[in-house]
Amino acid sequence: MDLSYESSNKARGAFRTSVPGLAIRIKGYPDPFSVKDFSVNGLAFTSGNDVFEVGTPLEVDLLLGSKGILLGITLEIVRDIGKGLMGCIFIGLDKYQEARLDKLVLEIQKRMILLRKKKGAS
Repeated sequence: MDLSYESSNKARGAFRTSVPGLAIRIKGYPDPFSVKDFSVNGLAFTSGNDVFEVGTPLEVDLLLGSKGILLGITLEIVRDIGKGLMGCIFIGLDKYQEARLDKLVLEIQKRMILLRKKKGAS
């Protein structure tokens, strides 16, 4: 069974969401960077005053608060969105990492649906 989805907007080919407290810790940098939004394909993070070049691979840990939820993943910067926002894709994920990302996005989607239902019932 094929469940593929053709999107007219290739930059946004997957469900993107934001989670308060989600951050990445980039190898070689002391402080984490806030994640603006993410999907199973990639994420956007705020770079602050640090400069990153498009095409640069980054080894990162995905954090929720101070807890590591996915460690040792690789991102590639594909776009300087502007105002310190960098767009990245995940590269070279193993099956375990893909499954963890899928589960994280699915859990967030479920919570968003529940919140919408609660707002509708109010």
